[in-house]
Amino acid sequence: MNDSSVFPEVLTVAEIADYLRVSETTIWRWCSTGKLPAFRVGRGWRVQRSDLEQHISAQKRKNVVTSDAIPPLPSGLIARR
Repeated sequence: MNDSSVFPEVLTVAEIADYLRVSETTIWRWCSTGKLPAFRVGRGWRVQRSDLEQHISAQKRKNVVTSDAIPPLPSGLIARR
């Protein structure tokens, strides 16, 4: 079995939802708002695999937390001994 049969070049909403473990409604919303690049086929949405991979990579970069991004705790919240 090659990769193209497991992960086709064009994915359906159901395939993406299953892969990301989110609801199909979430994927439909992402497609209709443009958060995830997609195109219509009849009444359904389709997403190119490369666009999904780019979306996932962008979300990973966006969600990386650095020590600079974490504000210090207010002094009143620090436990003292």
